[in-house]
Amino acid sequence: MSDSPAPSPAAFPIGHGLAAALLGGILLVWAGLMGLSLQRAALPDTTDGMMLAVFSPGTSDAEAMAAVVRAGGEPVRSTWLGFAWVARGVEPGFVGRLKAEGALAAFGELPVGPTLGGCTATPVDTARIAATRLQ
Repeated sequence: MSDSPAPSPAAFPIGHGLAAALLGGILLVWAGLMGLSLQRAALPDTTDGMMLAVFSPGTSDAEAMAAVVRAGGEPVRSTWLGFAWVARGVEPGFVGRLKAEGALAAFGELPVGPTLGGCTATPVDTARIAATRLQ
């Protein structure tokens, strides 16, 4: 027989389940808000000009570049994402044609480029991009 008292059970045996549920709820709300934000940030089908064209993940560079050209645009450069390209279309309706060629969405110019360096973002030099011509 032992003289030590038996350990008492915890008053609130919540454990890691609550933390996991809270994290899951936060991620679910974040994903919903991001989806809504991206949907509202997408350019209308009648837009032309410089934009970020987003394709399905796994789309090869050749497929994305060909889709931009078939839509009547110029591929400017790829991004670090691989399935997103900076493209330029000079005729109205470029976004609609891009979507018809397989793009998921197109987004307007952002104040920072998709190239990140450490904790800072590299600003986009729009004059240099506009001067870029495909050979």
